[in-house]
Amino acid sequence: DVHADAVLTELGAFGFRDQLQDAMALVHCQPDLLREQLLLCAAHQFPQGDAQHWWHPPTNRGVRTHCSDDYLWLPLALQRYVHATGDLAILHQEIGFIEGRALHAEEDSYYDLPTRAGIEASLYQHGVLAIEHALQFGVHGLSLIGSCDWNDGMDQVGAKGQGESVWLSFFLYQVLQRFSGIANLMQDAPFAARCQSEAETLRQSIFAHAWDGEWYR
Repeated sequence: DVHADAVLTELGAFGFRDQLQDAMALVHCQPDLLREQLLLCAAHQFPQGDAQHWWHPPTNRGVRTHCSDDYLWLPLALQRYVHATGDLAILHQEIGFIEGRALHAEEDSYYDLPTRAGIEASLYQHGVLAIEHALQFGVHGLSLIGSCDWNDGMDQVGAKGQGESVWLSFFLYQVLQRFSGIANLMQDAPFAARCQSEAETLRQSIFAHAWDGEWYR
């Protein structure tokens, strides 16, 4: 599956996380590219908060997966863009969602053509939904890895819906810390406080269960 994913991506697909990462690297010299990519990726998000792992334009047929980090690059990249440019207007821009059937628990992914959901939300709210969808934790209070995280090769760790990811826990912690500032800019004090509270709980879980006294597992 990982090999097929890589091959299909090379054959002209847009990767949700891949192109956001690329555009983030250019935020100081070509910020409009990151702005454009943020709006594009938000339009490939499901109302539940997850997003297409990759899709083929112009039809936008692509894959919905249990991959656990894709959608988190949206709030992270949004914070980076706003911090670098001061463009607060983008937070209020209304963008639609795509609609598709939910993944079965035992299903790694499916390839299909989604429909337009017929609803819109601000880009800020797209970021909120992504974070809320990521607040799924295992028995140690660490982030559930799903079918994989940024390391696609770990695709079997979460095959039964129980595997946890130290990397994803660190990543989510950073997203929560940074996005709390965006929530404050939007005068959304309750969500800013929730981000900080979730981050602190996650920090304690990471220290309790991922630190072995010398290294993080």
